[in-house]
Amino acid sequence: MAKSQKEHHLNEAEVKLSIGDWLTELGLQVFDEKKNKERPKWGIFKVSNVSRGKRPDLIARGNISAAQKLKKATYVAIEIKCGYKHRDILDGFDAILDYFGDYLWGAEYKIDNNIIQMATFVFATFFSKEGFLFKEEGKFDPHRIVQGPWDAYPMTFTISCLLWRQKDNLVKRFQTLSGIPKIERKLRGVFYAGRPIPEIGILVRHPTKKHSILLMLSENPYHWRFEASGSQRS
Repeated sequence: MAKSQKEHHLNEAEVKLSIGDWLTELGLQVFDEKKNKERPKWGIFKVSNVSRGKRPDLIARGNISAAQKLKKATYVAIEIKCGYKHRDILDGFDAILDYFGDYLWGAEYKIDNNIIQMATFVFATFFSKEGFLFKEEGKFDPHRIVQGPWDAYPMTFTISCLLWRQKDNLVKRFQTLSGIPKIERKLRGVFYAGRPIPEIGILVRHPTKKHSILLMLSENPYHWRFEASGSQRS
């Protein structure tokens, strides 16, 4: 009997290239955390005022739209994991909350030495190109699994909702701490209370528009399209 072939899994660096290529094919500008020899046309972003030295894998620039809302030329930070294992989902979830918390405390993102404001921090995996985060979700038909006005895969929907809830908790804590005298000195941090608070969520392929990107974000109406800056909404 012939031995079954072991399924090939991409490593995280390969998944990052795959997601970045997908975004550029759809017309979005992509920036890496450092010079990428494999993709020399990608831009570079820098992050300062962070103690741990952690930063998202990519930043993409494009328009975010939903209903009658349109945000032009926004910057979206993307944390990328493989998505083959449950651990990948947990690690990505934690990373997004770390970056969001760092941003509240004054992390600065720069492109070409210019400070940029982040519109949102999102989590993606190799399977985002198929509409979900976790490999095993591909066994489900998302239609009517989740109560609501859209189709969604179970873990993907749950992770997005948990991110939204944790964002609210972090913002409440931040706002409470910002009222404590001399808190910056006590916590060795710097508050950036005057800067707009970004959203958080996930990035996947749109469930019905196969050549569109869906951002499931913490801002109403929660489902947003992410497309090239020159694109027009239909």
